[in-house]
Amino acid sequence: MKITEEHLAALNTNDWQIEEGSLTKTFKFKNFKEVVKFANAVFEIAENQNHHPEMKLSYSQVILQISNHDEQNISEKCYDFSKAVDFVDIL
Repeated sequence: MKITEEHLAALNTNDWQIEEGSLTKTFKFKNFKEVVKFANAVFEIAENQNHHPEMKLSYSQVILQISNHDEQNISEKCYDFSKAVDFVDIL
């Protein structure tokens, strides 16, 4: 199943975008310690779902990009992953 605009509207926030065939979102933090906590939480989700994103980390932000590499599109697994990530609480 390919992700639609209706799927995006059902996510926790409107910040997920479809870019270059991936669901993409930028998460902003106060400092690098928060970035690492968030990245570790995303790692756990990825391992549990066996669906792994591209992650770009900097001092105060994480950019996530998720797609289904086998199907070369955005799949239901990507949607499920993005929903799980939206509920990560690092505090």
